[in-house]
Amino acid sequence: MSTPHRRRSVGRRSRLGLTLVELTVSIMVLTFAICAATSTVITTGALNQDSHETEIARHATENPIEDLRNANFTTVFASYDADPGDDPNGVGTAPGNTFAVAGLTPRAGAPGGRCGRIVFPSAGPSLRENTVDATLGLPRDLNADGVVDAGDHFADYRVLPVRVRVEWTGKSGRRALELTTLLSGL
Repeated sequence: MSTPHRRRSVGRRSRLGLTLVELTVSIMVLTFAICAATSTVITTGALNQDSHETEIARHATENPIEDLRNANFTTVFASYDADPGDDPNGVGTAPGNTFAVAGLTPRAGAPGGRCGRIVFPSAGPSLRENTVDATLGLPRDLNADGVVDAGDHFADYRVLPVRVRVEWTGKSGRRALELTTLLSGL
């Protein structure tokens, strides 16, 4: 009689052991799924933040380009270059080459503590055609005389390449966005 009782007991134990293995595997699968879902939520949140920052930067680069296009072409370089000494209405009266961007954190050491910067072929007060900058299409004939030379074309430029750059420190680290355009007085 003890033999049938032992068989039932052994069968019950083996089912119990199998249930613990199944439970352990189920918990591991559930843990993996929760980790994957959490990772997806975190990654999506970071991408949304990056996308939001990029959208702010894009708008911030478009606004100065419109300002440059609407400015008096003959004085746009002097008004928006890095040298306040050549401002058309007196020292320090023009907007200059930096601008703030609400919603973004400037990089450490950013010029003027601002995210935005307007970059011409030369920093100013001189404007050189022979500057090498492939992004701006330079060297280039800026005064439309058919010759690219080393002279200063501050007073006689007819085309003016410009780069508007926004650099910031975001949630994912150092970021930058840049737009280039060509202003023309022809």
